Amino acid sequence: MARAGGSGGLSDAKLAARTGRSARDWFELLDAEAATRLSHDQIVALLVDVYEAPEWGAQAVAVRYQQDHGIRLPGEQDDGTFTVSASRSIRGAQQDVLDLAIGRATSLAKQDPEEVHRLPERTSATWRLPSGDLLVARVTTSDGTRCSVSLVQSGIRLPELVAGLRRTLEKAVVQIAADV
Repeated sequence: MARAGGSGGLSDAKLAARTGRSARDWFELLDAEAATRLSHDQIVALLVDVYEAPEWGAQAVAVRYQQDHGIRLPGEQDDGTFTVSASRSIRGAQQDVLDLAIGRATSLAKQDPEEVHRLPERTSATWRLPSGDLLVARVTTSDGTRCSVSLVQSGIRLPELVAGLRRTLEKAVVQIAADV
C-alpha cells in the first residue's frame, strides 16, 4: 500500500496535512472507484471534480496510486517516457557552480549544450542528446552562497536504462560538489 517516503519527495504525513487525507485514504477511495482502469488524467479529474482535491495534490496522489498498483513505474511520465534526476545542495557562487555543472554534463553528453541561461532566476544549460533525451543542468540559489545543483534527464524511452542513468547523474552531481 502507501509508502512512508511517498513519490517525488512528498511524504505520507505531508500529503495528509496538505490534502486532508492520507495516501491510504486516497487509495481506498480510488479503489472504490475502480481507478486502475482509468488514465492518469481521468484519475486527476476524478480527485479534483468529485473529491475536491487540489490539482497538485491530485497529481501526486494519481502518480503514487499508479505506482503502488503497478500501472506506472517510478520516474514514468504521462507520455510513457521516463525522467531521472539527481541534485545536491552545495556552497558556492551560482555562476561558478553552473560552469562546473556544464563541464560535467558536457562530458556526459559528449557535446556542447544547445542553450545556456545565466540569469539569476534562470541559470541552466540544456542538451538534446542523440537518443532524443533532454539533459538539463540547473543551478538555483536563495542567498548567493548556497546553491542547489540538479541534473535531469527526460524523454528516456527504455525503463531498463533508468537505474543506470540515475547512478550516472548522481555520480556527476557528487563530482560537481567535490570540484567546488
